[in-house]
Amino acid sequence: MKLKQVYLTANAPERLATFYEGLGLKVRFADPGKWIQFVSDAAAFCVAGPTESVSTQLQDAVVVFDVDDLEAAAERAAALGADIGTVRDMAGHGRAVKVRDPGGNIIQFYQAAR
Repeated sequence: MKLKQVYLTANAPERLATFYEGLGLKVRFADPGKWIQFVSDAAAFCVAGPTESVSTQLQDAVVVFDVDDLEAAAERAAALGADIGTVRDMAGHGRAVKVRDPGGNIIQFYQAAR
């Protein structure tokens, strides 16, 4: 299965654009107040503004980012305004931490075991 699209909602999509750009994603398309789309090898990654409709079925989705350095990614996200959860060991498979971005969306950073 391949991830096709990711949608996040925000009252201030420009603020989320700044957050995700700070994490290293590049903006491909922006219609301020409506949609921000990021360049991603895996999927169309979009932030929807308050005037755009996103299905409520998508609200519990978690976007997972594979990172080389979990602590560095968490520190960078915190500096950009995210709330950082507790790092979890995933029984020899790696480590993960859930992050609440400035728009209130839950994302996760994952670092594979070395």
